[in-house]
Amino acid sequence: MEKIRYVIVGSGWRSEFYVRIAKALPEQFEAIAMLCRTEEKARSMHEKTGVYATVSREECEKLKPDFVVVAVDKPSVFKVSRSFLDKGFPVLCETPAGQNIEELEDAWQLHCYGTRFQVAEQYHRYPQYEKILEIVKSGLLGDPHAVNLSVAHDYHGVSLIRRLLGTGFENAFFTGKRYTFPVLETGDRNGPVEGGTVTDRYRVRMDIEFDSGKMGFYDFCNVQYHSRIRGTDIRVQGERGEIAGNRLTYMDRAGICHNEIITWENPYEKQGLTDDETAIAKLLTGMKHYVDTGEEVYPVAEALQDAYFALCMEKALLHPYETIQSQTQMWGYQ
Repeated sequence: MEKIRYVIVGSGWRSEFYVRIAKALPEQFEAIAMLCRTEEKARSMHEKTGVYATVSREECEKLKPDFVVVAVDKPSVFKVSRSFLDKGFPVLCETPAGQNIEELEDAWQLHCYGTRFQVAEQYHRYPQYEKILEIVKSGLLGDPHAVNLSVAHDYHGVSLIRRLLGTGFENAFFTGKRYTFPVLETGDRNGPVEGGTVTDRYRVRMDIEFDSGKMGFYDFCNVQYHSRIRGTDIRVQGERGEIAGNRLTYMDRAGICHNEIITWENPYEKQGLTDDETAIAKLLTGMKHYVDTGEEVYPVAEALQDAYFALCMEKALLHPYETIQSQTQMWGYQ
């Protein structure tokens, strides 16, 4: 199988995921270069990762990658992505595709003009959530009407809610509030933290009511990803059953009640990839397929709707106790 070759734009925490994936699966992927902002950062990244790192965009373009991965800071994602798209390079950009409605509209126009552009939203490709989505789509629960989600923040959270409920481009009402609570620090991106301090951290509660009446109940604390004392939770309910964490309960058509444990496998666990990295590896494979065939790995319209809903959530948090209503956007008329 021919390797998938990509250039990584960016040198932050997220960009290193794409390096680790290439090193863990060298028969499938090759990170051929990293484009950094400064010579100092380029030297540092090369020493740290072994990947060729440069400040020269021209050098990266001459390598003729299959596509460019844009993993820069959020305010720069759209601008940097567009600069490569304008030169004809396919782009897989980190989330979200834009920081405001104007950037999202521009992204849709670029897509309509035929640029090859996808967004690297990975949560629905986690092995666990892929399995849960598979069960929901099978119809065992009936038609899902409510999701309680406390596993991912903002854009990622609302993206999962939309997929689990199957609401497509329905509009929704958003009502929520940000709370502050003291929490002991027990971990961060770098691993466990010993002797941590108690600090005030935020927690967001948000009700998302879709036009169909389906409900998303979003709940996330900003220490959940790395804390050893804060867990995650997911619950999906339909008229015939529910998923609660890793447990599936439903009544079949013969009137027999089933109570089962949901299991899943990480196909790259033996290669040392986390669920997050495995999901990104699937996106990289899907991106190459998209470049070759035009079949989207995560449709741009879906990515823009997720980003737009995240903006609605932000607006609702600025006006607690008020209800914010979404409006159909240009990518929603399909």
